[in-house]
Amino acid sequence: MHKISVIAALLVWLLAFSALAAADDSPAGDPACNAADPLLALDAECQTADQSNHPTATAFANATRSAWRNESLPANCRLHAEAVFWTANDWLLLARALAADPSPCADYYISIPPLAADKKGLRVLQDDLVRALGQRIHPVAEVTLGGATGWASWVTGSPGRTWFDAGVEFRRRMAAAGYRFDLGETWLLNEFDRSTRRDEPPYNRAAMRDLVRGLYDGGGTDPPSPGIVEIGIAYTHQNIPDVPQYKVEMKSWLEDSAFWEYVGPRIRFLTKEAYPDARFWGVAGSSRHERTEHLTQYMEHLINLVEAGPPGIEGVREFMRRAYLPLGNATWPALGPDPFSPPFCCGHGWTLIPLDEMLHFVSEQVYGVRHYAGRHPQGAPAGRLGFSWQPTNNFDLPPAEWLAAREAVAARIAGAIHYAYRQGGASPEGACSPPGSGEDWCSGGDVFGAAFTDAWTTFESWGAGAQ
Repeated sequence: MHKISVIAALLVWLLAFSALAAADDSPAGDPACNAADPLLALDAECQTADQSNHPTATAFANATRSAWRNESLPANCRLHAEAVFWTANDWLLLARALAADPSPCADYYISIPPLAADKKGLRVLQDDLVRALGQRIHPVAEVTLGGATGWASWVTGSPGRTWFDAGVEFRRRMAAAGYRFDLGETWLLNEFDRSTRRDEPPYNRAAMRDLVRGLYDGGGTDPPSPGIVEIGIAYTHQNIPDVPQYKVEMKSWLEDSAFWEYVGPRIRFLTKEAYPDARFWGVAGSSRHERTEHLTQYMEHLINLVEAGPPGIEGVREFMRRAYLPLGNATWPALGPDPFSPPFCCGHGWTLIPLDEMLHFVSEQVYGVRHYAGRHPQGAPAGRLGFSWQPTNNFDLPPAEWLAAREAVAARIAGAIHYAYRQGGASPEGACSPPGSGEDWCSGGDVFGAAFTDAWTTFESWGAGAQ
């Protein structure tokens, strides 16, 4: 009993300390850290102290490590929910919200970004803080390729280095930081981008094959670990002007069977960044069915295309059915890509909407993914879903109001996942109306000027036109 009390006390202290450990999330820090970024593509490059040698954090991790075991799910879980979150900031706020309202049928994977000043450096205390929230809350280390200090510059900066070497070195750093692969913790590659799709520099397919191999096997010094790979949002936003051309490029990539046969066994989750735009969702007077149909046409466009594909991509189809999930848009308030240069490159779908509308928006994304899974029980995404999380104060809210808003969005995501993927009679409806609550988070959006688009129906067939 004394040991349990000590551990509980350490947990309370350590969570309180986390506000200091994640200093570049705090409005009290460098003002640049809280500045709005028009494309939400880069953080504020804040300096972060290295807390890796904090004695209390280390003692806590060692004292409680034996308590974290991957126990079996309840017998009456309809789906094993596996929720993946890419984060750029506020990862602890999000993780705490998920831990406070968990589904007993879910595992949660929280990516932790690298150090702002060195994109190859891990935030080595943060995995302990996330891990401490529960045995089904898994910290994930992000592999960032771009930027002056990213892994691409490491590869090109010294003769003889390879992408495989980069993967091995990243795994070595994860092991040194204390990541627990035996507990389901892993890496997240950010990202296969447009150059991978087109098989051109800087991240051509041969380079990404080598990198994934290094990340997976770690050079043979650690057990193999399949990880998470994102397919990026760049030039694939919901409002891009040339959806058919994007489809042509994606088909060509899917037909590269050698690439997918190689990387597929080394990838646990393959996420497509599909960040819906509220201007194509919140149509006044629309029904939930209409909004869901248009949300999933976009969010599930990749798996729709795969399922419509010819027999020649059967290997890719089997892999996608096992690993694919859409990464939705939980970033609020986001400006969207279209007013900026180059257009449609980066960032999230537009969410300059009131907070209450954002709560409806994330709820209906969870509802849409869960509804799609129910209609496609033999394929993807099964219980897999996810969100991108990069709160940015584009409304210049006061600190207390801004904190409350972020907590509200995180809590709504947690509740929607909990009740849409709970045990027993879980159904998509749980994302909208927790049992006995009297709430309805899918009662409709009302975004000024919003209109549906049918552009993404073309992905429902393999040919040139829509079905």
